[in-house]
Amino acid sequence: MGEDGGARRRSGEKRRRYLKWGRIGVTVAAVGYLASRVDPRDVVAAFERLSWSAALFAVIVVLFGLLCGMVRWRLLLRAYGAIDLPSWKRVAHLYFVGHFYNTYAPGGVGGDVIRGVAGRKAFGDLNWASATSGVAVVFIERIVGVSALLVLAAGAYLIRPIAGMENVGLWAGLGITGAAAALIGIAIAPRLAPHLPEKLGKPLRALPRLYSIWPFLVAALLSLVIHCVNIAAGHAIVHSLEPTVTLAESAVIMPLIGAAAFFPLTVGGAGVREAAFAALYSTVGVPEASAYAASLSFWATQLITAAVGGMINLIVPLSGPEGD
Repeated sequence: MGEDGGARRRSGEKRRRYLKWGRIGVTVAAVGYLASRVDPRDVVAAFERLSWSAALFAVIVVLFGLLCGMVRWRLLLRAYGAIDLPSWKRVAHLYFVGHFYNTYAPGGVGGDVIRGVAGRKAFGDLNWASATSGVAVVFIERIVGVSALLVLAAGAYLIRPIAGMENVGLWAGLGITGAAAALIGIAIAPRLAPHLPEKLGKPLRALPRLYSIWPFLVAALLSLVIHCVNIAAGHAIVHSLEPTVTLAESAVIMPLIGAAAFFPLTVGGAGVREAAFAALYSTVGVPEASAYAASLSFWATQLITAAVGGMINLIVPLSGPEGD
């Protein structure tokens, strides 16, 4: 058994290593291809049009969005039956450090896993079942966030249709349906667990149940606020580069860019995000060079705010009594 366990660990480590380098390779290839499509001098010229006030506004509102995210996470913990909610100080610590790992580590979900596992004490113990509940709540937070993002995109399109994006409502509907199916699946999984084989039923029994609907609904509303904040940040940057772009247009485009950034095979969404900026903002007349400059500037707001989490982790590592 020991040899079999060691072989499985080595195989898992090898797969993770291949996946890591695969993501890096895809990222380099995507960025290289996009860089070949424009004259670097045009991108530099676009950067020079970015106002400091727009950049500062974007950073500030992204930080505000992170604060809203902390509140949302704590509300979802309460909604799903957490019996020992972490203090606001602990929530802020975990959220900023998680944001750092989500931004700087390949895959974009490392910080979510850290938050889920580190927050397991909220469910009363330090065992694997509590860790499963903690990770599941963070996964639910992602689902709620993506659903809100798609609702915003579809709603904005109904108010301000953009030529060439007629299928926004269809794709948003499919995404929301998938998200609802995932939430329903998590809700009924513990009830199905007794009827399934032990290997499958055991982890399903550990999934959290929805105990309070009101914190859940407030968390969903906060997701809308968070994505409105990201729309405002992205629009401030794009409008600074191309003043003809309206807020209504960004309200349709930025949520779709946010959805594209969930693509798992690049580091921090690099390459995919730039391609989405260029493809979607081109529908409202934004030149490719300006779109790339806007994308990189928007990414910079993520890097700056995530660096705060990195510094926090250096000063106060996720260890010690609260981190056990």
